[in-house]
Amino acid sequence: MRLNLVLPVMALCLTFLAFPALAEWEATSGLSSYYTDHVGLFSVSRRLSLEEDPTQPVIDEPEKGSDFIYEPQAELMYHGSNRWGNFKLGADAAGYVFQDKSKYSHGFYEFQFSQEVSEHTELKFFYEYIPDLYLGTKRAFHEQIEEFEADEIVDSHILSLHVDHKLTDDLILRSLTRIGMRNYNPAFEYRYHHFYTLGVHLEWQPTSAIEMMIGYHFERSYADGKQTESFYDDVSYINHYTSAEVKIHLAPKWALLLVGDYEHNDLLSDFLYDVHHNASENVIQGEAELLYELTEQTTLKAGWQNGYRRFNFEELAVRNNNLWLGLDYRF
Repeated sequence: MRLNLVLPVMALCLTFLAFPALAEWEATSGLSSYYTDHVGLFSVSRRLSLEEDPTQPVIDEPEKGSDFIYEPQAELMYHGSNRWGNFKLGADAAGYVFQDKSKYSHGFYEFQFSQEVSEHTELKFFYEYIPDLYLGTKRAFHEQIEEFEADEIVDSHILSLHVDHKLTDDLILRSLTRIGMRNYNPAFEYRYHHFYTLGVHLEWQPTSAIEMMIGYHFERSYADGKQTESFYDDVSYINHYTSAEVKIHLAPKWALLLVGDYEHNDLLSDFLYDVHHNASENVIQGEAELLYELTEQTTLKAGWQNGYRRFNFEELAVRNNNLWLGLDYRF
């Protein structure tokens, strides 16, 4: 992998040492192994989630082929209290390591701070950084030079604010706001764009054996028109994303997680020669994960994810499957 996943967590640990001892520490780690039948869609399909980055970029013609992927993950959380109430400060570092298609290996990092502001309301702030994400090899055209082909790589910076309001003991309403930008490598720097997201989530636990979450996001992206004009390649879009999750506790140690996602993208290019002109995309995805609590600290998991995506200018849809086995450990 290009970056050391441990460094961000170590830096945050040093910061935590400056806090008073009146606090609790919580740490989790995990390792998952995946098989995918479509390497170009693996990362974007895994991050299609209400709590991840559902609009992570993907090239128009992603590379096909299968591979095995490994995901190490570590999270460190600091719990404390102040005059406003309880707060949490944490860092999460993880990454996908591809066995054969090593160009696709990348890390992703998240820093978070949450603060209770009343008995029923909590504010949560997140910063997410996804560097050196290899999307694949893409062809590009410039009005003054010949068509060229190059690797496409993007860095993403995302700030999020969640406002959680406890309506009842088993019902939480969350409003979400995100702002972000995506910077590309020199060959495709004209594809730089920034975006904002507005969303709402509802978490409900109707019984002790069932947990549910549904949500909707609206997102608007803006590209730099002056840069994109020479390439006839405008990546501005309007995105509608909705998802539903249900976790069923089948037995004292067994649980089943089911997730369904639907995403619709309207691409906003005004250039007649741009493949994105009057284009739209639909994405449908489903996931099932079985969890077994081996001990109070250790959880085993196995899952399957199936995706379908199609642009309106394509004759055939693109499908992909991800299978995984994993282990999470709570210290």
